[in-house]
Amino acid sequence: MWGRELNRCSVRTKSVEETRELGKALGELLPPKVVVILSGELGCGKTELTRGIAEALGIPADDVSSPSFNLVHEYDELIHVDLYRLDSIEAAEDIGIEELLLDNRPKIIEWGETIEELLECLPVIKIRCRQAGEEREFEISDSTGKICRELLKKLS
Repeated sequence: MWGRELNRCSVRTKSVEETRELGKALGELLPPKVVVILSGELGCGKTELTRGIAEALGIPADDVSSPSFNLVHEYDELIHVDLYRLDSIEAAEDIGIEELLLDNRPKIIEWGETIEELLECLPVIKIRCRQAGEEREFEISDSTGKICRELLKKLS
């Protein structure tokens, strides 16, 4: 669907702390305007990963919660959106997703598959998380061409 080659990598974490560290490493690499699409089963680590990204951007991790009910949480350096309860691009447009996408801050969008057609001109990182017991696997697809390579360097 993206019409461009995606760089891919996979990272495993074994604890909440490791997931948050992965988020911090990723957050330090995010370019302006980037959209991070997070998907995966409930409880797989999306919010902890987001807390790590937020920390890297200067936002206290304890200030970050899943926007499941509010749909959008805006911070000084980050926009966090949860589209889980929205079933169409029209519903996302009703909450102002197009205006949010124009913002220069990085955007983390949980369950963002419904708005993929709005993302064609933006740098996009897709992260799918899976869990097996205490272990989490984060599969990262990167349209920017740099993030996976730099992330793996940072984590090694």
